[in-house]
Amino acid sequence: MTQPPTFILSCTWALGIGGTTMMPLLVTNAMARLHLDEGQATMLTGAEMIGMLAGCIVLPSLARRAPTALTTGALLLLALCQAACVLVLPVAVFSVLRLVAGLCEAQMIVMVGICLACHRDAERLWGLVLLLSGLAVAGVFTLLTLFPDAASGAAVWQGLALMTAVLGAVAIRVPSLMPERPAGAEVGRQRGMAEIWLAWGVFVGVYSVQAGVWAVSALQGERIGLTLPQIGVLLSVSSLLGFFGAVVPAIPALAARRGLTVIGALAVMFASVACFFTAHDALLFFVGQLMLNAAFYTIMAVLNSFISAQDRDGTLLSRSVVVTFAAVALGTVGAGELFQDAGGMGVIVFALLALTGSVPLGLKALRRTANVSASPVL
Repeated sequence: MTQPPTFILSCTWALGIGGTTMMPLLVTNAMARLHLDEGQATMLTGAEMIGMLAGCIVLPSLARRAPTALTTGALLLLALCQAACVLVLPVAVFSVLRLVAGLCEAQMIVMVGICLACHRDAERLWGLVLLLSGLAVAGVFTLLTLFPDAASGAAVWQGLALMTAVLGAVAIRVPSLMPERPAGAEVGRQRGMAEIWLAWGVFVGVYSVQAGVWAVSALQGERIGLTLPQIGVLLSVSSLLGFFGAVVPAIPALAARRGLTVIGALAVMFASVACFFTAHDALLFFVGQLMLNAAFYTIMAVLNSFISAQDRDGTLLSRSVVVTFAAVALGTVGAGELFQDAGGMGVIVFALLALTGSVPLGLKALRRTANVSASPVL
């Protein structure tokens, strides 16, 4: 049976974000199985991020020239890397495997960016792709947290290997969705680069807050008396449900109000951070994280579609991923230091400054909607 294009794109994007979405579990697992401290485990799994970063820089032009060969090779290598990590390996070998896995994940991200570049219906498609891919990855994440030895056994890598094999059987068809590169691509891109830079500024603010809260979420849970298994389940379920925020921009009443949608989501993000770090029980801890995730993916659906509308070959989306790595690093380090020195209030102030700074950037970037030609394939 022929799969719908949106389903193919969703499976491809899910494989691209699998490692980053499950990073907290991967860090914990590396600590337990390889007998590393938290800093060493974070650096080890950070090799995967380096691979993704390098891939998003070098792969866009190569992917257009040989999409089928690169996608097939990346899927096979990704499955092999995930399966090999089931074994207890030397740290150096494990690092190389994660580096290669990140490079393969970047190829998946690049292919989705190419397929959605210059698409008239990008906003609706991005909402569905983020939702379906998020449900797939977060669903696997949630299931893995239910295993008693998920933090120390091989189940997490077995789950990733199985997910790669199942989704890869669909994602391998993504090259068939590639549109033709339109004429005048470079002229169109340069004309819209001012707005792209503003949108990247919003990326920095939003991702730094999201990553910062995620980085200290377990510490906040322990402060209010939750156990690590409880924290894992609450965070994974809130992540799973939060992906439904990606379809909010497609609501008819909001479809023509991108700027207001982003501003409203930024306000919800700040309220969620305040709720999360002033929580004294599991309910507010869960609600704060849920609303933060939902607002975050609402913003991502708008910004990704906006960038795709200006894009011509998937390069801009790949560059956006590079920007997010800088934001994630900023948020993770900044929130960690603030949480240690000033507690939850320090992170709340950090979020207020970052999100407030994103408001004028978002309003200016989204002040006009670009009309682009739709890809005939999708």
